[in-house]
Amino acid sequence: MTTHEVNQKLDIVIFGATGFTGKFVIRTIAKLSKTKNRQFTWGVAGRSEEKLKQILSDCANQIEISLDGIPVIVADLKQEESLKGMARRARVIINCCGPFVYFGEPVLRACIEEGTHHLDVSAEVHYMEEMQLKYHKQAEEKGVYVISACAYQSIPVDLGIVYMQQHFTGTLNSVEAYLEYWEEGNSAPGSAFNYSTWESAIYVLANAKTLEKIRSKLFPRRLPDFEPKLQMKMLPHKSEVMNSWVFPFDGTDRPVVQRSQRYFYERHSKRPVQIETYFSVKSFTQLLLINIFALLVLVLSKFSIGRKLLLKYPETFSGGLINRTTPSEEKTENIRFSMTLYGEGWKEKLPDADHQYSTTPNQVITVKVSGRNPGYGGTAIILVLAAITLVSDIDKMPSKGGVYPPGYAFANTSLADKLNENGVKFEILQNEELSKSK
Repeated sequence: MTTHEVNQKLDIVIFGATGFTGKFVIRTIAKLSKTKNRQFTWGVAGRSEEKLKQILSDCANQIEISLDGIPVIVADLKQEESLKGMARRARVIINCCGPFVYFGEPVLRACIEEGTHHLDVSAEVHYMEEMQLKYHKQAEEKGVYVISACAYQSIPVDLGIVYMQQHFTGTLNSVEAYLEYWEEGNSAPGSAFNYSTWESAIYVLANAKTLEKIRSKLFPRRLPDFEPKLQMKMLPHKSEVMNSWVFPFDGTDRPVVQRSQRYFYERHSKRPVQIETYFSVKSFTQLLLINIFALLVLVLSKFSIGRKLLLKYPETFSGGLINRTTPSEEKTENIRFSMTLYGEGWKEKLPDADHQYSTTPNQVITVKVSGRNPGYGGTAIILVLAAITLVSDIDKMPSKGGVYPPGYAFANTSLADKLNENGVKFEILQNEELSKSK
């Protein structure tokens, strides 16, 4: 099963290590294992022992750190026993093998059965919520933590709102989240994102109806309606918060945050924060082009033949952002992202989460989470630090195992501090009376 067979469990094993995301994760974990006097063991896993050895060699040359002796575990998605064998070797599995709607469940199931924690970078909402529906109780009984969206989608916004709540003196009612990314310097040629990112996005759109059925079972009880109700601004508009054009962004972040806030409400009687999400661009021309392409993709994703066209010609339908070639590191390293979170609430706290305020919000807070190379380098940092935090701060995780969103899972841990130390910056831009901010 392994090249370096050892009896002791490894702290972290990266499954799908030979993929595009996997190589960033290897390089990141190798570097982070050498800082802060960290003491943890890790290994790599995948279908081909030869390829795993080669990727370790390539990464070692790139970062100039010896990776000799890193355990190599052979595990195949088509062989359940090999996945269980891999899970038995680790305390935490980092799963980089997507699209998760097709490849995620066998690994997750093996981890739960063997009592191993499971983290992944899935941004596929229907997959995450279906896994919660199917496996939460079993994971809870086993004491296993299963956490998806451990990437720039959706830790910056989900943990960012937890960060806001921790620094907000009263009760936070609502948050508007604005995602922005840009390329520094001269634009490098080629695609900005890997093809698998595009593939996952198409599957998310295609499974919208399936998601409705999952949610009716997963959340049979509606949360109370809290006032004032946050309304989504449906039309593109100029935002005073961002000083730019923004439009609704119906991605992964909003449902992930809503799952965290539901857990806080149901388990800890905390008033749930309302959220709406937007995408920010600097020019009206960008706004127009992105919305044209987004509308085209949305329509085509509803039909089988349309999805085939989208998957076959990604460059055409993404405006050149994505093609089947691997993005260059020059391109990805120059990409920056920020998530600006504008929140309103009250500086006074009520004794019960179900109480309604009789006054309008009087306190405002704005937090920005920012970093570089969100799709790959930034995602690798977030993912690896989440795994390290799960190993080191397990006593600060929720009292029971389960299938959780990252904001709820890591709320009481040191993950935000670790991210701050490693290039994913959390900063408070304002925290004051609402009248003073106008």
